[in-house]
Amino acid sequence: MSHTILILLGSMALVFVAALTFVNAIEWIGYRLRLGGSFVSAILSPLFTSLPELIVVLVALFAYAGKSGEAIGIGTIFGEPLMVSSLSYGLVGIAVLIGYLIKKRNSTALIIDRTLIIPYVFITILFPLTLVPSIVHVKAVNYIFGFIFLGTFVFYIWLMYRRRMVEVIDSAEQPYLLKIVPKATHNQMVIAVIQLAAAVFLLYIGSAKMVASVSDLARSIDVSPMGLALIVIPAATAIPETISALIWGYRGKDTLSVGALVGEKVLYCTIYPALGLFLTSWALDVHARLSVLFTAIVSLMMLGFIARRRLPWYGLCLGVFFFAGYAILVLLFRV
Repeated sequence: MSHTILILLGSMALVFVAALTFVNAIEWIGYRLRLGGSFVSAILSPLFTSLPELIVVLVALFAYAGKSGEAIGIGTIFGEPLMVSSLSYGLVGIAVLIGYLIKKRNSTALIIDRTLIIPYVFITILFPLTLVPSIVHVKAVNYIFGFIFLGTFVFYIWLMYRRRMVEVIDSAEQPYLLKIVPKATHNQMVIAVIQLAAAVFLLYIGSAKMVASVSDLARSIDVSPMGLALIVIPAATAIPETISALIWGYRGKDTLSVGALVGEKVLYCTIYPALGLFLTSWALDVHARLSVLFTAIVSLMMLGFIARRRLPWYGLCLGVFFFAGYAILVLLFRV
């Protein structure tokens, strides 16, 4: 089992490095295109920072087929919103508090663009609906809900696009490759695209190893693959957007910070459930239902804060209790 754990840790590290490289490039591209903070953080950034999860899901369903692979794929779909709503929010809350204490921020409360009400409303309504097809057990219903989720995502993009110029990003870190090849400054966009392509390749390798090791580890300790995937895989794949949100929250860029996390969650109540409904039997167990319940409760709390445009640091930390409860149920009580 120790060999499996080492492979898992190594694959998580690889996914982490690759995802950071990917995020660095896409944020710079967003800056060069002069897009607004709400649009970049809630639309553009999540589309790419969620790439590790997309690759994990596809690898689990196709390269590592069978019930175990399907369980890991579905577990990843339901695990990411739980992870973001709990640990990621909590870490951002702590970063905000630290930033205030060392005078990097003027307040312990995040002042947020009300545009972010839109993604929170989508999450609160749509994520519970992902449970309906698993209750009905009719394949046609899976397809119907899959197309509904896809259509809703298109509508969501349209709503956010209308406010794409709000809080235009005024700075971004240079792509890492440009630091290695400084003479290529006249082809900056080309270098950024090359960096994205290299990151995608590393993400695939790391994701394939991660899925295999999670399945092996679940069998070794007699824990549900779906339950373990809900905890382990998001812990690695949620790192890029979490680190981005931490940095933005620490520096006082509040809309970017919260938007990076909530935009990710929208994908997990639209695009990813649609993918699962089309490609799997969508057989959900208690772990997926707990994820939906906890995520919906946290989203409702956040929606109340966002409506007032003030999100206190301790409000972000409330979700940690839900994740701790879930982890105890799965790992100690073997639910």
